[in-house]
Amino acid sequence: MQNAIYYEGMYMLLPDNFSDYDAFIQDLQTSPLPAQYHMVVLREDYNARNHAIIKGRSITPYFLSGYHDSPSPVTITNPDKVYPTHVEILDQTEYNSRLREIINKVCPGCQRFKPLSNRVQSLNSHFDEISLDGVCLFRQESKPSPRSFHNNLYSFGGFFKRFHYEEQDSREMQHNLKQWFYVSYSSAILDEEYGQKSLTLCCKKNEFLTPILTDAISQYTNHISYHTYNICLSDNFACTQKYLDDVLSPKNAETFRKECKKYGVSIAILEYDQAATEIVRNSLRELVDRFWMFPLLQTNGKTHYLVADTARVLKELRYRTPLLQAHNTTIDIYDQYTNSHYEISFDMKKTVLE
Repeated sequence: MQNAIYYEGMYMLLPDNFSDYDAFIQDLQTSPLPAQYHMVVLREDYNARNHAIIKGRSITPYFLSGYHDSPSPVTITNPDKVYPTHVEILDQTEYNSRLREIINKVCPGCQRFKPLSNRVQSLNSHFDEISLDGVCLFRQESKPSPRSFHNNLYSFGGFFKRFHYEEQDSREMQHNLKQWFYVSYSSAILDEEYGQKSLTLCCKKNEFLTPILTDAISQYTNHISYHTYNICLSDNFACTQKYLDDVLSPKNAETFRKECKKYGVSIAILEYDQAATEIVRNSLRELVDRFWMFPLLQTNGKTHYLVADTARVLKELRYRTPLLQAHNTTIDIYDQYTNSHYEISFDMKKTVLE
């Protein structure tokens, strides 16, 4: 393993003239800012391809040599955002060989696993899903494949733009929401004022997640319609602690899990050092902006999220390990399966919640 740093979402090898992180950070803290260093920037995906075998992809903290191995200038403006870490550098041949060994050892039993042989050379999907230490967040042991709310959002977005949402009436939009998201409402009213349309929906009373799903759909449609089409609830819904406690209570566990399975979502509770609240939230801003996570309730040291694709979000949190681990971040996941607690690290240690 080699000494490296994590800074502003990137992994970089320490400059050659520094033996360890302490020496580097001491130099950084005594240098005028912004400070510039020459470092090798490491990537998980170099977008290189060679026939049937995808090349240039890895999963942190394992990175590939042979693509961009030369140091490049990196400017650091805030030493407090620099975090120490360790990485391993391998060439593509060694990476593929070790990945193949891991797949044959770990993947049997997964519904998505197809045995590898000398005649079957493609490792394509595994490059994105399983690391060389055997951590896979995408394992599937039962059929059918779980739904993904995130996929449904983007599928709906394609329809939304392609079939001119401006021409859809309230009944059609209500039907479309049910078709794409499996969520149904008791009524829908469409109003228009000054070129802006508002679809007001009334939830059925026997479902827990409809209000927060509707809010998530509203955020997405506002984004892709440039705020010319607003989806809202007829009741003034507020996602309070009492509401979330009720949704996640043991007495409602069976109904909650059925809805998670139906809609392809989970609820996550992220906890971290109170003093690092803004740091942690800012590190997850990209996931929120890309609709992988939707903040529900935020307090110092704790945030509840609606998660649109649990496996992808956990992988992204794993990538941010140096920052999140430095601030003692953990995550509890409530989904269609067993409720789980993760200590965020490269091995994503998992325990089952009672």
